[in-house]
Amino acid sequence: MSGRKLIRKPDSFVPSVKEILPGGVEKVPNLEAILSYWTEGAYPAKEWFCELNEHWGTAGFALWRGGEVQGFVIYGPQEYLPRARSYPFGALDEDVVLLAYVGGDTRTRRHLLVRMLRDLRSRNIGSVEAIASDLGLPKHIPTRFLLECGWKPVRQGWKRGMLYTLLRTDLGSTVEVGELARGLFGRVRLPALKPRGFVPGTLVQGKPAGKRLGEADSRP
Repeated sequence: MSGRKLIRKPDSFVPSVKEILPGGVEKVPNLEAILSYWTEGAYPAKEWFCELNEHWGTAGFALWRGGEVQGFVIYGPQEYLPRARSYPFGALDEDVVLLAYVGGDTRTRRHLLVRMLRDLRSRNIGSVEAIASDLGLPKHIPTRFLLECGWKPVRQGWKRGMLYTLLRTDLGSTVEVGELARGLFGRVRLPALKPRGFVPGTLVQGKPAGKRLGEADSRP
């Protein structure tokens, strides 16, 4: 034996995912700005989480390590995220939950995404949609990230010269959260990677904004 001793990491440096509660919103950097964008300034973050927690349920998680937030996820009914109506996708399904934002490095975002999906499945919510930016603009989820997590593109559309994609995942069939191994970053089985042939920004070239993907172009 080498005689080396294993050094155990202090518990404060072990990552942990915690629900975002009204009393803790100020501890999550950039949360106020992101939420203000998607609510069009209608709610301060603390009031928004109070309202959702009382009438709907959990609406966000943050991943902590060493006393610092590494990333967070926000989601909820679309009526509480009115900015979604300004995108060129037409009316969204009333019963679908909207994922507004997930931030952090790739591993952090993946873990937060899975945590959100587990929460929603436990509440018998069937589907989740997200408005993603093909260019990876601030305050948006990058389209490529959701594609790599198995989300399916539904529509694309232009807004002020920028291309956005509406993506969807069905919790009953396309989301499989396998057995978690030990610790927070246990093994998580995610859906297959991006749909074959889809590259962000390529499916609406020369087509009117907001067409459903795969729809035939009626123009000559």
